[in-house]
Formats: sequence, C-alpha cells, structure tokens
Amino acid sequence: MKQRVESLYAQLLSAYGPQGWWPLSSRAGERGYDTRGYHHGAYGQPRTSEGRFEIVMGAILTQNSAWTNAEAALRRLREAGLRLPADVRSCPHGRLARLIRSSGYFNQKARKLKEVAALFGMAASLAPATAPRREELLSCWGIGPETADSILLYAFHVPVFVVDAYTRRLLSRMGIIKAAKRRGTPRIQERLGYDEIQRIFLDALPPRHQVFNEYHALIVEHAKRHCRAKPICRGCPVRVCQYRDSAHG
Repeated sequence: MKQRVESLYAQLLSAYGPQGWWPLSSRAGERGYDTRGYHHGAYGQPRTSEGRFEIVMGAILTQNSAWTNAEAALRRLREAGLRLPADVRSCPHGRLARLIRSSGYFNQKARKLKEVAALFGMAASLAPATAPRREELLSCWGIGPETADSILLYAFHVPVFVVDAYTRRLLSRMGIIKAAKRRGTPRIQERLGYDEIQRIFLDALPPRHQVFNEYHALIVEHAKRHCRAKPICRGCPVRVCQYRDSAHG
C-alpha cells in the first residue's frame, strides 16, 4: 500500500506540477502569486492572521459550491472590511449572509462563519502556534472532517491529509479501497469511513504538511481533468487503474 500511495503521488506531481494551494485571492497578482492567488511551490503561506482567516472562511464558503463562487464571496467580505474573526463576530447575521450570497446556502454558511469566528475569539492574531485542535473545529456547527482538516492543513500547516469525494473516487477506481452500491440506487458508497481513508495516507507518507498539501491539491486537479464522474481515461497519467483497465481491456 505504501508503495502504491507514493507512486500515485509521483505520477500526479510529474503530470501536473505544484498546485500552489490554498489560493489567497487577496494576494492575487502580487509577487509570488498568480492572478488568482495561487502560490506554486511556496508552502510557507499564509504568513499573516488575515491570510489564515481567509483560508478558514474559504474552506467554509466552498462547501457544496464551486471555488469561483467562494472567491466572489471572499472578495465581498474583504471589500466590507471583514478580514478577522472579530469582524465576522460583530457583523449582523443578515448582512453577513447577503455578503456571501454567491457561495450558496448563505444563511447556513453565515452561521458557520459566526461559529468558527467565535472559536477563534476576538484575537487580533492567528498564530500557527495557536492552531485549534481538530476536536474544537468539529464542535462548531456545520464543520465536518474535510473542512476541519482543510483549515488545519492549509491555514496552520498541521500535517493532516484532507479526504474529499475526489479522493474516494480515485482510490475506488484504482482498487485501493472497495466500493459498494447503495441499495436501490446506482450511486457508489465506499465501505471505508473518512478517518480510515485518511489513515491510508498518514501511514504511507512522511508527516510533512508540504506533502499532504500538494497531494490533496493534485488529486483535485486530476479529478477535474480526468477522474470525473464520467471519466476521461485518454491521456490519464495514473498507470494502474482497475476502472480504466476493465473498461478498455
């Protein structure tokens, strides 16, 4: 298993290169950032409290929404001066919801932002040394494992692997995890839970946030290009894929 996980990482990195996650749209166009705020190969970002909280908010706003919609919401929050937990806490719920309307589910997400802002308190500084515990994030209404781990990894550089739907899809097609059909529906339901899938990566890779950062971002890029719900197998850089081999064998 370790060899397969390491090999997949090498294949994806060779095919797509460094991804520059998590994008900081507030820094877009600045030195070291591209026009959308991606910072390829610079794993020390973010370095400021505002940058860290931007990622915290982005991880919530992109739930069940395209990143472009989350970007638009983040831009409106910046323009309104909402950059730190204290800003979000002092903003009336209705106004906050209107500002993030583009991200969808805006009333629920406004509540989530309020919850996580309360967790961070009124502090003017979010230092890496004061990263929240995973359990604290999960205690916030609407914050699940994927969002919590995204915040820990990308905002605070905690070496934890983020598992999302793309990860499950890729691993099941490769045969690394088994999949079973839900009764009465053709949709796929993986037998392993979030923590069990995460453990596959934690056991196989060195505990370095740079590696977990890049690997997760590469899986997302691969899913967008090839491993879609209806896959595009031609040109796929993954060398061993049971789904592709059975479909074209």
